[in-house]
Amino acid sequence: QFLLHIQFLADKKTGLWYHGWNFNERNNFSGAFWGRGNSWITIAIPEFLELVDFKENDAVKSFLEMNLQYQIDTLAKYQADNGFWHTLVDDPDSYIEGSATAGFAYGILKSIHNHYISEDYREMGIKAVKAVLDNIDETGALAYVSAGTPMGETKDFYKNIKISVMPYGQSMATLCLCEYLSEFY
Repeated sequence: QFLLHIQFLADKKTGLWYHGWNFNERNNFSGAFWGRGNSWITIAIPEFLELVDFKENDAVKSFLEMNLQYQIDTLAKYQADNGFWHTLVDDPDSYIEGSATAGFAYGILKSIHNHYISEDYREMGIKAVKAVLDNIDETGALAYVSAGTPMGETKDFYKNIKISVMPYGQSMATLCLCEYLSEFY
């Protein structure tokens, strides 16, 4: 599954991941690097690497780690000063997105804790955690979460998706904060 996703969704130039692939037209729809979709990759690769008992020099393990590294290198370029990432990762004119930020923070910290990436990314991960913590209300809801997001034909489609409180925003914030606890033990 990962290898197919890398083949059709990973952008070789940036390391970011497109939201979808259209087999009929052989394109990535609008070419959007959707934030939450990218964060699922940042979450899933370290989770998968932790679950599968790869041998030390396994080629698939190395390939997944390399793709994770490419993505995180690019994420470092697009993190906003306030710690968030945008709903379109590479478009600072799109709104900030809480669930994507929580997912990136989780994946970055988990990757550091499991030695898939360098400690050099810790500050980026902690900055994102602080953004998440500062935007959880008294009921536990994470702010700035985009509502359901089907694949869009234009990048403006993503910029116009409603921002709402969504259960997956809270779930991703929980993942983020649980991984953040690993910083203290």
